[in-house]
Amino acid sequence: MPTSQPGFLKNLDILSPYLTAEQIEFLRPHQSQQGWGLRSEWLTKHLAMNAAQQGATIHTKTRITSITMEGERYIVEVQGGGPSPRSTLTFDHVIDASTYVPGAPGNLKHQMEGASSLITPEFGAPTAWFGGTALTTDCQNIPEGIWNFERAEGLCEVWFEGEPTWTPEHGWIEQTNSNLPTDLENRTIDGQFSEGVRTAKVFE
Repeated sequence: MPTSQPGFLKNLDILSPYLTAEQIEFLRPHQSQQGWGLRSEWLTKHLAMNAAQQGATIHTKTRITSITMEGERYIVEVQGGGPSPRSTLTFDHVIDASTYVPGAPGNLKHQMEGASSLITPEFGAPTAWFGGTALTTDCQNIPEGIWNFERAEGLCEVWFEGEPTWTPEHGWIEQTNSNLPTDLENRTIDGQFSEGVRTAKVFE
C-alpha cells in the first residue's frame, strides 16, 4: 500500500468513465457487504497512465519549493524528479492537495505559501491514521469498530485512527502512516472521485 490511501469504494461503476473494462478487471475488485476492496496503488497507476495518454505531464518525486504570482498566473519552483535539480513551471490554476500527501524522507514538505486563491479539496480536517495489510485469515475475528475490508489476493486492509489497537497473528504484511479525513465517506475512492470532479468544475 505505498500510496498510503485506502483501496475501498462503495460503487464500482464510478470507475467506468475513467478506466477501460480491461483495467478494471486488472484491479481485481473484491466485493464484500461493505463495498469493494482493491489495491489503490494499481488504481493510481492506471489513472496516471490514462491522464498521460490524454496529454497530461506528470512530475514524479518533485517537491514544490515556492509559489509566486505573476499577474494572474502561478510561477511554481520545484525541486527533484526532473532533468535538472530545480525547475520553474507556470500554471493558470493550482490545486493544493498537499495536506493529504504522505511525508517525504527528512520531513520535507511542499512550500505552498506565497500564492493566493489556491483551490483546496474539501475533505475536512485530516487526522493521522495507521494502515496495514494482513492475511485475510487473520482478520476473521477482528474486533468490532476497526475499519477493515478484504482484497482479492488474500489480504485485508486494516485502518486505525491514531495508533493500532490490534495486531494480526502473523504480523503486518505492509504498514503505512497517512493523513486521512475523519469522515468515512471522504476516505473512500467514491468520495475522492466526487471531490475531484467538484474541484475541476471550479475552473469551468
